[in-house]
Amino acid sequence: MFKGHPKGLIAAALANMGERFGFYTMMAILVLFLQAKFGLNGKDAGLIYSVFYFSIYILAFVGGLIADRIRNYKGTILAGILIMAVGYLIIAIPSPTPVPESTRLLMLIITCTGLFVIAFGNGLFKGNLQALVGQMYDNEKYGQMRDSGFSLFYMFI
Repeated sequence: MFKGHPKGLIAAALANMGERFGFYTMMAILVLFLQAKFGLNGKDAGLIYSVFYFSIYILAFVGGLIADRIRNYKGTILAGILIMAVGYLIIAIPSPTPVPESTRLLMLIITCTGLFVIAFGNGLFKGNLQALVGQMYDNEKYGQMRDSGFSLFYMFI
């Protein structure tokens, strides 16, 4: 299946698959998490969800600008992965459920900060990985396999 494709395609596809798994799993339970953990109503939890979702896509634009400016797509992608990991660790800080009233605001701020860190890391990662896959096929040796390469890449999602 990967015969004749650049070696980095498998790594890129697996990285994208892992990121998408974490993203969609979190998106499926984020509102429920915010309601159970912090006692938020649906409107407030939905607002945080919406701002987070918006941030994912607007920060992908910012991540593209950063990568284009420094011309280091691999480094930008790696930084994005590490920053996302830090964000997931921030929101994984243990606390009782529901959070006691005395620490609720602080823990909600920490959680929202973690969500922003995840969104920023995702912005560095998301669009730049696709650009990197495209660059793999700029070589004449692989150029005729570009369409099937992207099909394989997206199949992993």
